[in-house]
Amino acid sequence: MNWGYKILIVIIVFVVGMLSMVYISMQQTNEMFDENYYAQELQFQSLIDAQNALNKIRTEPLIIQDPQFITVNLPSTTFEKIQNGTIDFLKQDSQKEDKKYSLAPDTNGLFQVQKSDLTKGVYKVRVKWTNQNQLYYSDENIFIQ
Repeated sequence: MNWGYKILIVIIVFVVGMLSMVYISMQQTNEMFDENYYAQELQFQSLIDAQNALNKIRTEPLIIQDPQFITVNLPSTTFEKIQNGTIDFLKQDSQKEDKKYSLAPDTNGLFQVQKSDLTKGVYKVRVKWTNQNQLYYSDENIFIQ
């Protein structure tokens, strides 16, 4: 085989490889984890302070899984006068499967979410609430089977 044909084959393989990489990259979605990322970045220090406030008083795990429910167990003295609160289940590979709940614990500080509402996979669970003008915050990764 002539050296000219060898160069032509190398060029054709290179062009086909580049076109296939372009096609694969066009098929991927590039979703941001948070819609308003830059606005949240400005408030990040307040979240660090809220997480530190929670870690000072927390003695048990905040999120507990059983076969049917995911239970958020708020520490005592942090839920008597909740002003507002949210629980976000953020699916790391599909933004369409994210779930958001308003935090309304029972008298024991428990809030339950049925596992059947969530799909199988890894979620980042963000729990944020305000009690007596004190902000509390936690985020954990959990795996739903």
